[in-house]
Amino acid sequence: MMDRSDSHNITSHPDCAKFGYQIERELGHNKSGGRVTYLATNTKTATPVIVKQFQFARVGATWSDYHAHEREIELLQQLNHPSIPKYLNSFETTDGFCLVQEYKPAASLAQPESFTPQEIKQIALAVLEILVYLQQQNPPVIHRDIKPENILVDRAESLKVYLVDFGLARIEGEEVAATSAVKGTLGFMPPEQMFNRPLTEASDLYSLGATLICLLTKTKSTEIGNLIDENCRINFQPLMPKLNPQFIAWLEKMVAPNFKHRYPNAATALTALQSIDILAPSTTLGRLSPKTKKILLINLGLVAACGTIFIIGDRILNDSTIGNSSITVRELQQMGKCVGCDLKGANFRGADLRSLDLTNADLTGADLRGADLRGSYLKNANLTNADLRDANLASTDLRGAIMPDGSIHRID
Repeated sequence: MMDRSDSHNITSHPDCAKFGYQIERELGHNKSGGRVTYLATNTKTATPVIVKQFQFARVGATWSDYHAHEREIELLQQLNHPSIPKYLNSFETTDGFCLVQEYKPAASLAQPESFTPQEIKQIALAVLEILVYLQQQNPPVIHRDIKPENILVDRAESLKVYLVDFGLARIEGEEVAATSAVKGTLGFMPPEQMFNRPLTEASDLYSLGATLICLLTKTKSTEIGNLIDENCRINFQPLMPKLNPQFIAWLEKMVAPNFKHRYPNAATALTALQSIDILAPSTTLGRLSPKTKKILLINLGLVAACGTIFIIGDRILNDSTIGNSSITVRELQQMGKCVGCDLKGANFRGADLRSLDLTNADLTGADLRGADLRGSYLKNANLTNADLRDANLASTDLRGAIMPDGSIHRID
């Protein structure tokens, strides 16, 4: 979707009547690319359509712009996905070339509107599904300009998400001339795109991650540059609402500056996100099961003697500090990591410690009976004399960890 901020610069609409289209109004204008988007009506069917005009003569565009227009038409003719507006027609006018597409009654994510975290996860999953489709093409298609302006969302009934503007799209492996200008949107381009390096299926993931950060932190797309440091890293964590640490880790991986540290493709990122609850585990009474509420009421009398009691799932965890550290179990779960922490003698019995990063932590003598440690990181941790009976260690990273018997865990 084009930027509306420049719409006042265009004073006249193209005459498309002889091609069967009546221009109704302008929707947006991309000044640098000479592309103007209009809402129009197909005079034969009386249905609304989108007409995108490429005004090359008006902006003094080059042949590369003309070829980009041709490439977009060819690409759209090959794509068939319900979340990508279909190519309908194209024709030439005295002012330039016109591309006609389906009209979708949906607003772009650049419009000021508030989404819940659950809705934002829905948007992320929907865009990932579109990217999976694009990456399944032969050869794979890379959009190259994913940003809030190019994602449309219809909230009329249920969330319907559309990806638009394939003007910069390329197929994977397509060479970029060393002298060609970098094209894309600053703040949403991955580093490899900014430096004209080969793009991969992980390149669009960075752009989607940056878009999600804008939604979650309520940052305008024009201001995302304020969050990026000199190492091309987006520092969004301080602005982020309290969300599931697993989701934060997923998002950090999406926007890793080095594409090798991201998910390799949209399918992998989609699978990873599907199993993650975007909200942090609730400690409110309203979300507890009747059985757990009863247990809580019974134990309220123990608060004075044992400290505040919190409910997590159907487990009760004491909110006193852990071992020799100043953090609590609940805070540890919210942080998602405690690298190198002193957790000697910590009481983690029955605790939910899934996907926590406890690399190099000192867990000497810790009570981990029945603890859920699935997917957690205990690399080089000290587990001397720790009690691991009935603990779930599936997919736990124990490389280099000192085990309860004093042995060092090694990969077989």
